[in-house]
Amino acid sequence: MRGFRFVLVAGVAVAMSLSASTTVSGQQNPLPDGVRSWMEQDQVRRWATMIQTGDSLFNSGSCMRCHGEAGSGGRNGPDLTDMTWVQGDGSLEEIRRTVFWGVRREHFSQGSSWRFEMNPGGGLDLAWTDYQALAAYGWSLSNGTFLPGR
Repeated sequence: MRGFRFVLVAGVAVAMSLSASTTVSGQQNPLPDGVRSWMEQDQVRRWATMIQTGDSLFNSGSCMRCHGEAGSGGRNGPDLTDMTWVQGDGSLEEIRRTVFWGVRREHFSQGSSWRFEMNPGGGLDLAWTDYQALAAYGWSLSNGTFLPGR
C-alpha cells in the first residue's frame, strides 16, 4: 500500500513531537500514556486522510493536466516530486498559498517555459479543507513519503 510508508514516517514524527511537548512553564506534558497514544494515532490517521483527499483532487482535475500524473511534471507545470521548488520554499504553508492564490505570469521563475498561468485553486471551486489537502499531497510528493514505487 503506497500510503503505508508515509503513515509510518508521519506517525514517528508526530510521536516525537508529542512526546517532546512541554507546557508553558517548561515541564513535561502530563498526559497519560493511553491518551498520548490515542492522540498520536488520530493525528496520523487525519494526516493520511488529508493526503488521500489531496491525491484524489490532484489526479482527477486540472492539477494533473499541468503537473502530470502524480505530480511528475508536465508540459505546462513543473515536477512536484523533486526537492526543487519553482514557486516558494516547498513548505506546507507556502504550497497551500500557491494553490490558493495561483501563479501569475509575472511571478514565473527566470527562464521558465510554462505557457499558462496557474489560476487560484487550479481553476477549481475548492473548500478550505481541499486547499489543505492539496498542499499536504504536494508536500508529501516532494518529500518522498507518498510516491509509488519508493
